[in-house]
Amino acid sequence: MFINDWEQIERKEHDIHYRNSLPFDFKTYVIDPRHVIWWQDYCFKAGRRSDRGHRTKRVFEIVNLKTLKDKVILDVGCGNGQYSVFFALLGAIVYGFDISPAGISVANKLARANKVKDMCHFSVQNASSISYPNDSFDIVIFHEVLHHATKYPNVKEEVLRVVKKGGMVICAETLRGNIFFKLGRFFTTRKIKTKGDVELSLSDMESFARGFSEYKIEMMSFLFMIKRVFVKHLNLPLVRWFLLIVKRLDDVILGIFPFLNRYCGECILILKK
Repeated sequence: MFINDWEQIERKEHDIHYRNSLPFDFKTYVIDPRHVIWWQDYCFKAGRRSDRGHRTKRVFEIVNLKTLKDKVILDVGCGNGQYSVFFALLGAIVYGFDISPAGISVANKLARANKVKDMCHFSVQNASSISYPNDSFDIVIFHEVLHHATKYPNVKEEVLRVVKKGGMVICAETLRGNIFFKLGRFFTTRKIKTKGDVELSLSDMESFARGFSEYKIEMMSFLFMIKRVFVKHLNLPLVRWFLLIVKRLDDVILGIFPFLNRYCGECILILKK
């Protein structure tokens, strides 16, 4: 399929998803950074995010939210701009782009509602050819986006071009190699194919890292990927309690048997130029 065809397909799908959306599944445009940090804590704690909170929490730790003042961040595939506005509220200057005009429209509303319009710069773009000058950004973030962007050409080259020397690129992703991820897909989405999704492997992440001066891949979620079996029931108290126990057990097992990390179903890729 031609790249322009994929872009049109994904734009239509994402416009439907982001139109009239609210940040972080909350009920208002106004973002409270303290509440977001609390909500993105260890997932399946009471009231917290129902799936990938632990992964986003780690992204926040790597970014170091306490040192964001005047940092220049690029939010690739920013969707409705919720993370861009969140970072701006913590003092960062943020540029976010997405292929979805509906998402960018909501992002601008969020920036105005949270009084950070001057610190947020949103646009409709494709990651294969972005309009920023060389060496523009301290931090580039692909938050659950690389599995979409990777099928377009020149994405890595464009990222390497716009990130500053010594700057950091952070990618949070799901990986296909985990047996429990495959089991979850079989039970929940075997008849559904999300358009444009590329199921990434650990070798795909390692391939994307080539060309950077250094990289690190933090693996997580071995047994914990069983959550994919319960994807339609993640807010049920009994399911949340069970998965919280599994997550904590998982952390212990991976500490004792580090060779199992290679078979985990989630990762954070940290790159430096």
